[in-house]
Amino acid sequence: MQYELTVNIRHEPGCTIVTPAGELDIATTPQLRELLLALLPAHPALVINLDQLSFCDATGLGVLAGAANRARANGASLHLVCSRPAIRRLFELTGLAHRLPLARTPGEVLAALPEAHDIPDRKGRAARPGHRQARRHPSGTTAGRGRPPAPGPALAPSGGDRHDRPA
Repeated sequence: MQYELTVNIRHEPGCTIVTPAGELDIATTPQLRELLLALLPAHPALVINLDQLSFCDATGLGVLAGAANRARANGASLHLVCSRPAIRRLFELTGLAHRLPLARTPGEVLAALPEAHDIPDRKGRAARPGHRQARRHPSGTTAGRGRPPAPGPALAPSGGDRHDRPA
């Protein structure tokens, strides 16, 4: 049986929305991989809407993770949208939900995009897509730099947990 994947591409202000439909598996992932590789250099913000997928296997997840890594490495951003419980569950079970957060609607992503790209840094420049802004600690230091915050009260030694006890 031959399975098919169709892909709809829509350009919105500030991003390109890619909507694959059908089954994303070992037979169809090369098609999506090639498309994403072609789109990434020219589109600094890609939104991939997974709501039209009826199935996704590990190779599909691998293509999405690889595209996100490539986008990050090139200073672009890749955002995933999915409201389908079965597909969302795959991301949770594999731990990819922590690396590739899923928005529930394209509107969530579109609403967040201008904020991510238009926040000026201290020198008045807009943030580059895919790059995080340094966050200031209440003490006035930048996260990861400067003096660490003053130590808090000492913690009492715990009795450990089940991982600390010999088997």
